[in-house]
Amino acid sequence: MNKKIKLTALAAALSCAVIGFAGCGGSNDAQTTGTSNKVTYWSALSGNASQITGDLAETPFGKALMEKTGVEIEFMHPAAGQAGEKFNILIASGELPDIIEYSWVKSYPGGPDKALADGLIQELSLENDAPNLNAYIQEHPEMEKFIKTDDGKFYGFPFIRGDEYLLTSAGPIIRQDWLDDLGLDVPETIDEWTTVLRAFKEQKGAKSPLTISTSHLTSWGPFIGAYDTYAGLYIRDGKVVYGPTDDSFKDFLTQFNAWFSEGLLDADFATVDGATMQSNILNGVSGATYGSCGSGIGKWMAAAPNDTFNLTGAKYPVLNKGDKPQFGNYEFPVTGAKTAVITVDAKNKDVCAKLLDFAYGEEGKMLYNFGIEGESYNMVDGYPKYTEEITANPEGLSMSVSLARYALSQDTGAFVQDKRYMEQYAQLPQQKAALENWMYTDMKEHLMPNVSLTLEQQNELSTVVENINTYTSEMMAKFIMGVEPIENFDAFREQLKTRGLDKYLEYQQQAYDRFMAR
Repeated sequence: MNKKIKLTALAAALSCAVIGFAGCGGSNDAQTTGTSNKVTYWSALSGNASQITGDLAETPFGKALMEKTGVEIEFMHPAAGQAGEKFNILIASGELPDIIEYSWVKSYPGGPDKALADGLIQELSLENDAPNLNAYIQEHPEMEKFIKTDDGKFYGFPFIRGDEYLLTSAGPIIRQDWLDDLGLDVPETIDEWTTVLRAFKEQKGAKSPLTISTSHLTSWGPFIGAYDTYAGLYIRDGKVVYGPTDDSFKDFLTQFNAWFSEGLLDADFATVDGATMQSNILNGVSGATYGSCGSGIGKWMAAAPNDTFNLTGAKYPVLNKGDKPQFGNYEFPVTGAKTAVITVDAKNKDVCAKLLDFAYGEEGKMLYNFGIEGESYNMVDGYPKYTEEITANPEGLSMSVSLARYALSQDTGAFVQDKRYMEQYAQLPQQKAALENWMYTDMKEHLMPNVSLTLEQQNELSTVVENINTYTSEMMAKFIMGVEPIENFDAFREQLKTRGLDKYLEYQQQAYDRFMAR
């Protein structure tokens, strides 16, 4: 890169509010080798993979990928928890690897449009550089807006969840064995939840019948959504709305204050973490919580304290029996979490594109999702069934960690995730039933996509967003605990405006309109 581009990129990178990925230590030497069939590939290792290797090239997956594509890959993995910092250093160095896999939409200021303008990454042709991905997009045209910039430029190879079944992963979880003992049905309405939580407290001795965390606003989602609102930005009739300013958000806060006052909500909800939620469920301190299919139901059922312990993934609550939940857990097929780009320093663009596009063809999909036939999976009646090396690992590794040797389906990357992976990962009937219940929402109609603000807008809002979110979280806790009277809800909304909410919504609306016009 020339000096001007380097300094521009440095300023941009250091201004970015980056997010971290789990990874493992590795070389950060970004010198392109120039060898025609060799590429340098910068990417954070997943938490699962980092438990068994420090270099993806050493795994059966990495070796198979190189063998099948004929491309020699030198992976460069930033140290665990340091992806954001190392990314900034990498960009500032002026010497880039051939490929960088990163969250360009969320974590590079100005997004991929700015990265292209800064001369960091190469614009690509979907038709010429990515024939496999292009074929996939032709079959799924609704995804095209997710993989291009506001200007219609194709810039990288994304992570795609290939089926609706993969777009929902979490929701309310409740002790089914307790419900059975008490002769109660799985609650559907807020009133039914109140009845069940009281029974858990009074008849099961649950100190904290409901335990959820305020560390992430979506943890409140199962119950906020019942009031036809959301914990953050959402879409209503084409307009970007900030849920905590809705009139109905006050009703949610009033209900949770009542639960808190009655001892139905964990008194320490403001400091609860994942470990506490797990401990409370397993030890009978709580009878309900919010969690995921794998690290929630799957993990907790495996650690069941007795043979009768049982969990159910309940549908998202509503106010009126028979209503369909409007809000819940959902992600778009392309989230922008990871996209692999070819940098301007890559002297072998064709080789890089060939390597990355391989993942979107049939052979690549099988490798990325299931690994190596005969080792990590076998075809059984046309279905790729994982072997016991994955499902009952002889070394005692969890399924996600053992699979990390052979595939990327348990995490994310530049490929299309296959539904058949999740069908086997969520093996328990409780998990399968939970996913079906959690998918029963209209969240798709309300979810705010990952839009791209201009660099100027990002700079103007650099402190506004964090300020708004922090203030909202603090006030939610105060309203629920009764420290702040609910009568002050209007004052809370006015304070959000003084903190820049109107400008925030204006810019988000502009970005959303640009996204929809792609």
